[in-house]
Amino acid sequence: MPSLRELRKHLKSITTTEQLAGAMKTVSAAKFSRISAVLEGYRPYADTCRGLLDRFGSQLAEVMPCVNSDAPVCYVVMASNRGLCGGYNIALLDYADEFLAAVTEPYTLVACGKMAIAHFEGKADCEFILPDVPDYSACADFCDYLRSAYTNGEVSAVYLIYQDFVNMLTQKPVCERLLPLADVQEDADEHPEPDDDMLYVPDRETVLRNSCLSCVNASLYSVILESAAGAQAATLMAMRSAYDNAQESSAALEMVISRKRQSEVTASVLETSSDNNSMSNPQ
Repeated sequence: MPSLRELRKHLKSITTTEQLAGAMKTVSAAKFSRISAVLEGYRPYADTCRGLLDRFGSQLAEVMPCVNSDAPVCYVVMASNRGLCGGYNIALLDYADEFLAAVTEPYTLVACGKMAIAHFEGKADCEFILPDVPDYSACADFCDYLRSAYTNGEVSAVYLIYQDFVNMLTQKPVCERLLPLADVQEDADEHPEPDDDMLYVPDRETVLRNSCLSCVNASLYSVILESAAGAQAATLMAMRSAYDNAQESSAALEMVISRKRQSEVTASVLETSSDNNSMSNPQ
């Protein structure tokens, strides 16, 4: 049985863990709230861009075609910058390893996030670290790099491997294509070509080029926000669980300490009483 001093030392350790978990839970809750607000505000614009892709996908693909079909495919693995988020990074990186192991053709790898960089150390061709709560300007270099690699013919396609944010408790690892936008005939049957008398201002080429650029950036930024929201949600749930467990352990240990202290006091009283009786009744 541990001594009272050892139990108190263990209680202090649990209390420290509880305080740290509580602080991290508060921080992750604040970050998740901020990301949720940005995601909610950005969603209408992203939905509009998605509608453009559904309606004009084949035409937009002509604006940004694959210029080098023999180039390797680019896979982007997007993990979080920190651990302590449950199985968020483990599930994602295991999925990425399994997925990439099945790829037989040459490919390039881009690691985004400190956990992905550490996992693919020495294997990634390029590395990016985005803020925990990313705004659009902070992602500009990342977007430009992927788009330029495709338009310059360095890669033939760009795929994103990330944790899709379903809800607070669920994030699902997926692999989605960013570029090319669509095959030229991919949406021909579902969405016929627009009428010839459609008016483009200032001209058709400029409208399609700007729309294509907006759709690509919107698709990528939406994924970045989804990934960031999932990371903070996973961190919040993990720290909430750690905080609750620490509270329960602390309460249970305090009860053990109280009982042990009471037992020691009782034993001391009985011992003192026994000594007094012995002195009052000498043989």
